[in-house]
Amino acid sequence: MVRKLLSIVMLSLVIGILTVPAAASLVPMSWGFPQMVQDHTITVFEKDFALATDDEAAAVSFPTTASDLCGTAFGSAFPTITQTAVQSQTLSSVKFMNENQHFAFAYPFLSIGGSPLPAMGFL
Repeated sequence: MVRKLLSIVMLSLVIGILTVPAAASLVPMSWGFPQMVQDHTITVFEKDFALATDDEAAAVSFPTTASDLCGTAFGSAFPTITQTAVQSQTLSSVKFMNENQHFAFAYPFLSIGGSPLPAMGFL
C-alpha cells in the first residue's frame, strides 16, 4: 500500500512537472545610438554714419590810430587779435558678420531592467 501510494505521488509529480509550461522572467531591454544635431546661422549687416562740425571765431580789436590815443592813459598797447577755428569730423562704418555653428552629439544607449534612465548597461 505504501508502495502504491508512493507510485501515485511520483506519477502525479511527474505529470505536474510536464504539464507546467516553460517560462523565463525576462527584463525589458532597449538599446540604440541617440543623436542630437543642431545648426545655427546668423548674418549681420550694420552701417553707421556720423558728422560733427565745430565753427568758432573770436576777434578783439583795440584802437591803433593816433586820434584815439588821447583819451586813454596808455594808448593802444595791443594789436587787433582775430582767431578762427573750424573743425569737422566725419565717421562712416560698415560691418558685415556671418556666423555658422554646427553641433552634434551622440552616445551609445543600453538600458537593461525597469530603469527609465539610459545607461551603458550598469543600471
